[in-house]
Amino acid sequence: MTSGDDDAAKAAADADAARDEEVRAAEAARAAALARAEEAEREAASAQADLDAAAARLRAAQERAAAERAAATPSKEDDIDLQAALLQQEAAVLLNLHAQAVSVQNIRTLVPLLLDVNSTFYARWKESFLDVLGKYSLERHVLSDAVAPASPSWVRMNCVVRTWLLGAISDDLADSVSERGASARAIWLAIESQFLGNRTTRALYADQEFRAFSQGDLSVVDYCRRFKRMAEDLRDLGQPISEETLVLNIIRGLNERFSALGLHLRRSTPLPSFLQVRDDLRLEELTMAKAPPAAALTALSGSSTGGSGGSKPPTPAPPRPPQQQDSAPKTPQQSASNSGGGGFQRGKRGGKRFNKGGGGGGSSAGGASGNASGGGSSSPATAPPTGTSFYNPWTGAIYMWPGPRAPMPPRAAPPAQHQTYVAGPLGQWAGQWGVPSPAAPLSPDWDQ
Repeated sequence: MTSGDDDAAKAAADADAARDEEVRAAEAARAAALARAEEAEREAASAQADLDAAAARLRAAQERAAAERAAATPSKEDDIDLQAALLQQEAAVLLNLHAQAVSVQNIRTLVPLLLDVNSTFYARWKESFLDVLGKYSLERHVLSDAVAPASPSWVRMNCVVRTWLLGAISDDLADSVSERGASARAIWLAIESQFLGNRTTRALYADQEFRAFSQGDLSVVDYCRRFKRMAEDLRDLGQPISEETLVLNIIRGLNERFSALGLHLRRSTPLPSFLQVRDDLRLEELTMAKAPPAAALTALSGSSTGGSGGSKPPTPAPPRPPQQQDSAPKTPQQSASNSGGGGFQRGKRGGKRFNKGGGGGGSSAGGASGNASGGGSSSPATAPPTGTSFYNPWTGAIYMWPGPRAPMPPRAAPPAQHQTYVAGPLGQWAGQWGVPSPAAPLSPDWDQ
């Protein structure tokens, strides 16, 4: 063999060896993959087994829960028995109530309000009548259109309710709403139409009266009651009034005595309720009734100023009693001295004028001394006349601060005045009983 052949054989042998190696590697990889697949299958089988076990436990738990629930839930037979017992008890109660309703002889003992054609309390009458019907489980006879003329019990109780309706209204109203053979429902609707017919027009007039009503001379209780009744009438006519509107209209219609309290209530945020406003006004009314006259006068003056807290006008002083007259007639000298005293009080110029006349410049007693120094006739000092009053009208207390004041103690009446009048011409009694002679009239140029 040549060297070339040897090389070719060697190359072929190497190629066969490489192919064998590749085949062995592929078989090894296949064997490894099969091993991994078997391992995965085993894991899947184990997981499935766990899943089956969990499902079995779940089913077992659900079955136990269903069994417990079934044991705790009553059976349908028990429900039927309970409902039958309740219905039987209700039927017995209805029979007893209907028997009591039939035994009622006078409905006025249960509904004291007698409804008339001109009555203004239809809302209260309706509520009271429905309460009585509900007490005896008969309200369906006036609130429902369902009838059962084939039922003797229904016919009997319909007659009872019809009798009650005709007994709770006046004869005039009964003549206008009842018909022969009418059911209780028909009479009820006729009465409602009598008082609530033409709702739009009635509501218009009622709303106008509601917003123009004022207190006037009414007490707080009557005033609030009238407003509450008008609000209820508007509600029955389909025009309900809110509580805020009711409170504002009550405050608006107050008279001047409650103007300060009304201003305070109007500025409150939020507005008080109807009951609170009524209680506050009632308390203020009681306070005014129990307050002394001085406090009432202060309250009136405070309300006249609008409750702004300003200064109050001072209390007027008691009137001064008139000046008492002397028991004896005055002489011209005494008249001149009195007038001179007035001139002295007016100023120095008047005093100088009377000093020129020779001594008149003060009070009555000062005039006598002036006459003595000026050369005139002197008269002895005499006691004050019997009719002179020593009563001081300016005694009392002065209040510098506004507000309620304590009542003033009663003042003693002034002593009785005794006056003496002497009749006769001027100078008739001169020289008698100490009466001086009349002085000569002054010349026209006495003050020159």
